[in-house]
Amino acid sequence: MIHGPCGSLNNNSLCVSDGKCTKRYPRDLLGETITGNDGYSLYRRRSTEDGWISITLKVLTNTIDVDNRWVVQYSPLLLKTYNAHITVEYCDSVKAIKYICKYVNKGSDMAVFGVETQLHLTRKSPNINWKAT
Repeated sequence: MIHGPCGSLNNNSLCVSDGKCTKRYPRDLLGETITGNDGYSLYRRRSTEDGWISITLKVLTNTIDVDNRWVVQYSPLLLKTYNAHITVEYCDSVKAIKYICKYVNKGSDMAVFGVETQLHLTRKSPNINWKAT
């Protein structure tokens, strides 16, 4: 999955605040994974000089070169298991504990709903009636 475009390429993006991406994209190109000063890992992102490709995307009226700086990190195992994209990021600072405590104590869901459908067919009526509960 590709993040963006945002920042100077698109100031109207939802993730932009004060002209910068709040999700820290585009990321720096690095030869190896290191831990940053804030406790978040800075993952290896290879450059086009190392043999990796760059593609050109046309978004609205802009043409943008996209490389590994814009790729969102993911887990292939979770992607295959849940058939959905789940962002995975390692954090080894107090921020992780603060986030977990905040998430656990955020309260219950504001709305819960479910949809069940049953198909009812009768010989007398050629119409198909759906019952939603």
